[in-house]
Amino acid sequence: MASDATLDVALRTSQRGVGAHRRSADVNVSGAQVASTYLEPMTGAQEAALEALINIDLFVGEQLSTRWIRATDSTVTVFIPAHNEQASIEATLQSLYQQTKLPTQVIVVCDNCSDSTAAIALRYGALVFNTMGNKAKKAGALDQALTRVLPSLRGDDLVLVMDADSLLSSGWLRSASATLHRNPVVGAVCGVFLGEPGAGFIGQLQRNEYFRYARIVHRRPQAPVLSGTGTLFRVSALREVARERGRRLPGSPGEFYSRTSITEDDEITLALKTLGHRCLPARGCRTITEMMPTWGDLWRQRVRWQKGALCDLWSYGPSRVTMTYWLRQFSIYAGLIGSIICWWIIIASLVGRPGVNVAWTAGILGVNFVERLWTVRRAGWRGMLLSALMVPEFLYDVFRMGVFLWALAAALAGRDIAWGHVSRQPPR
Repeated sequence: MASDATLDVALRTSQRGVGAHRRSADVNVSGAQVASTYLEPMTGAQEAALEALINIDLFVGEQLSTRWIRATDSTVTVFIPAHNEQASIEATLQSLYQQTKLPTQVIVVCDNCSDSTAAIALRYGALVFNTMGNKAKKAGALDQALTRVLPSLRGDDLVLVMDADSLLSSGWLRSASATLHRNPVVGAVCGVFLGEPGAGFIGQLQRNEYFRYARIVHRRPQAPVLSGTGTLFRVSALREVARERGRRLPGSPGEFYSRTSITEDDEITLALKTLGHRCLPARGCRTITEMMPTWGDLWRQRVRWQKGALCDLWSYGPSRVTMTYWLRQFSIYAGLIGSIICWWIIIASLVGRPGVNVAWTAGILGVNFVERLWTVRRAGWRGMLLSALMVPEFLYDVFRMGVFLWALAAALAGRDIAWGHVSRQPPR
């Protein structure tokens, strides 16, 4: 246990550094001079101060002495990792500034951006953090920014991490904050995500899939995954994750997000649950997220998701927390194999003895028809019409089966999976 003097020095050093290393800049946006602020990377002293804080037991959880807790509401700091997101960052920031509970501070984490993402963020009054030498994609970018900012926050403050192509419903922050304040054992809160309009036929298939997924999220005792589209964390929970890396958790000490995971949202969910934190979906928290515009983009996204989930489970091994995830993966692949066997039997039967039991076939298809229509009723008439056709969604399920098999083969072979960033055209 560290002494109060050690804690005092660490806190003063970290907080002084965070304030001292901001710099202002006049940025020209659309012909206008806008005074804005950048955040510079941490100095060596700052990194040493953070390391000292991570290793101080009092720094974790709600064990901080009451003299460090200010008599104000918890602050909400937003981190938006972005790589060339000029087409979507404006709408994302607008959704934040339209919240019924406004964030305290918004930080756009520009990771190797070569477009106007930073300029747009500055125009909307956000802070801009430019990563340096990051090769660990989104996880590495967030680690750099969180390492830079978290020393200035209290344990009961809140951190929202959201994608640069996501839009939050207007009551998102208020509902998520209320859920955390009501439940001290909850370490993070997320919402359900729905698909943005557009992208034609393939976009509607994804929207139907997301509507079905949203139906089951609130029926589970905890969120299966803390979605990157929007998750609100307790600062104390993030600090505990960083402290336990290399001990109770995979990863290197001091990492908030594991830089070895290609699905950082899934991995940090396992990390928090392993440490005893609950992860809940909050009522009223809806997010609109990007749709993959082509089959190639969708294939790369889903293979990365599934391979990442398998690799994260392998790194954590069997445990009380991961057992349900292992069983879910087993059921996916068992169901896939069962489907292939059923198809083979049906085809062999039709070839050997042509004929169809009309009553049996109509009954099975009728139940399936009603179930699929009912589960997408909130997707509107387009979603219901696509579901009523049945064949397109059947072929989409076959596509997803291919994703699962390919991802499993990639995980077993140790093959790397491309990130597959989608370039979008900025709004005109």
